[in-house]
Amino acid sequence: MQNIEDYTIKDLKENIPKKLGMNIKRFRKVKKLTQSELALIIGKDRQYLYKIEKGKVSPTITTIALICVALEISLSELLNDVKLF
Repeated sequence: MQNIEDYTIKDLKENIPKKLGMNIKRFRKVKKLTQSELALIIGKDRQYLYKIEKGKVSPTITTIALICVALEISLSELLNDVKLF
């Protein structure tokens, strides 16, 4: 079995959180929620949600699921256009 190239790992670590964050922000705006409101709903700090939306942190799958529940979307909807390559 072949190892994943270092540049591929680096690319995924940089781009996946950014794409995820952009999608969260887009769905949040569709629901007309502020970062503070969404953060309160999911029991997180607004600063943390800001960092998620900017792709500066990688949230746990549980946090991602909480966000989906709050935004009334499925995980697949949130990740629909998050391409690996």
